[in-house]
Amino acid sequence: MKISWDKLSQELQDIRKRTEQLVNNLSADELARRPDPAKWSIAECISHLNLTAATIQPKIDSAIKQGKENKIVGQGPFKSGLAGSLVLWIAEPPPKFKIKAPKKILPPASIGDPSQVIGEFMRIQDEWARLAREADGLNLDKIKVSVDFRGLPPIRLGAMIPWMMAHQRRHLLQAEGVKQQIRAS
Repeated sequence: MKISWDKLSQELQDIRKRTEQLVNNLSADELARRPDPAKWSIAECISHLNLTAATIQPKIDSAIKQGKENKIVGQGPFKSGLAGSLVLWIAEPPPKFKIKAPKKILPPASIGDPSQVIGEFMRIQDEWARLAREADGLNLDKIKVSVDFRGLPPIRLGAMIPWMMAHQRRHLLQAEGVKQQIRAS
């Protein structure tokens, strides 16, 4: 699998557009409202994505810098590897099963200003784009990223950003379901 800037750029545009459509005309109360006490609100879904990015993006950035310093370059196509293929399959919507988020990426119990969460999410998309551009030209099979989630082995760099895009799509689908539920009530 090769990180294609064109494909990732389109995915990021789609994620932005989907997010804008999701939050359009919603009040702060609606963004923060849970459809059920056991389910996340729209703002919590987005906050989870922000916290995930805050954990993963520095690891990807560090792996890219090490790859450049060590001149680990190459041309694709690259493969995602067994662990990368597995996490991509799991993250890609629709969800195959529920997964409990690790504590460090759980959304806070209370979100003061949901619009800030949304603004941060949009800024994070710029960082995903930067990381994809920075990874271009590196050997995405040989550079690995340790994610420290539930004993996952290091994941090939070529699978990391696609995995995070799938993760975002998964939770945007969840948030869209929440919007339908709160609008129906």
